[in-house]
Amino acid sequence: MDRAVVFARIVACVDGSPAGRRATETGVELAGRLRASLTLLHVLPEGSRGRDPELESMVPRPEDGRSLSALLQEAREEAHRRGAAEAQVALRYGEALTAILAYLEEQRADLAVVGTRGLSRGGRLLLGSVSSRLVTDAPCPVLVVRAPGRRGR
Repeated sequence: MDRAVVFARIVACVDGSPAGRRATETGVELAGRLRASLTLLHVLPEGSRGRDPELESMVPRPEDGRSLSALLQEAREEAHRRGAAEAQVALRYGEALTAILAYLEEQRADLAVVGTRGLSRGGRLLLGSVSSRLVTDAPCPVLVVRAPGRRGR
């Protein structure tokens, strides 16, 4: 029996944070299980336009000493190993929420996977939450993934 793939185009939002890494892992796993196309989307600040994003992504991150470039490459390879139809990296510039929403719309994504820092209610009010806004504004379903060890508040 042929089964239509509901989530054929998955976009995992990658920022290198623990929550972002968990979102990346989840996107990779889903793309593999569903034989879907996976895009690893990373948004760079507008002020970094003109700099070499390739070079910038090679700078080791303080959390574990690995670069964003290495994390993205490992995720792409893992997605292929797990059977994803395709795995690619997309870089955009600007404010994260605006850039992600525009990308989801233009690529006609079927599912967005994003991490959450687990901000308190007050933190969300003061700082805003990209994941919360994506849930309400995205043109597709959004799967919000918590960082390891985080609990709801």
